[in-house]
Amino acid sequence: MNEIYMGVEHITDLNGYDHMLYLLALVAWASLADAWRVVLLATAFTLGHSITLLLAGMGWVHADGAWIEFLIPVTITATALWNLRRGAGAKGQRGNNVTYLATVGFGLIHGLGFSSFFRMMREEGEGIVMPLLRFNLGVEVGQLLILAVCLALASLARAAGVTAREQQVFVCAVTGTVAFLMAVKRLPF
Repeated sequence: MNEIYMGVEHITDLNGYDHMLYLLALVAWASLADAWRVVLLATAFTLGHSITLLLAGMGWVHADGAWIEFLIPVTITATALWNLRRGAGAKGQRGNNVTYLATVGFGLIHGLGFSSFFRMMREEGEGIVMPLLRFNLGVEVGQLLILAVCLALASLARAAGVTAREQQVFVCAVTGTVAFLMAVKRLPF
């Protein structure tokens, strides 16, 4: 159970705000009415980072930390730009296959960022599968808590007259700009 708590703590830690930025950019168009699509996107992200956590935890994948720290804000910027494209807020665009595949792919990159933390918290000689499942369950719970707050705030904004497109443009502009500046700061060369 310790791994579940650590997963929740890891994703909700304000020092790791890049993960929160990614989630915000991912669901920039959403409100509580879109909760099911948001859960599917969050799960796609978890699937991606679970794969690389498993591979890195088993010692099969090694990545340069400087490149991963650079690529994480690049994924946030790309997600914000993807969601800014005209019509991204339309119901038919919110959960298309490209979005889910990109989310899994970006989860692979974020998982490499999680991997060093996961390796440090895992006890020596302990198997990897069950601790990894518990950690990822914690990450998923933490993501869903963050997203529930974001969707509730978005629904309040909608009730106050903010349109889905206005919300989308604002959230993508903020997350994309912050992430772009992070990427520039983290250039690995």
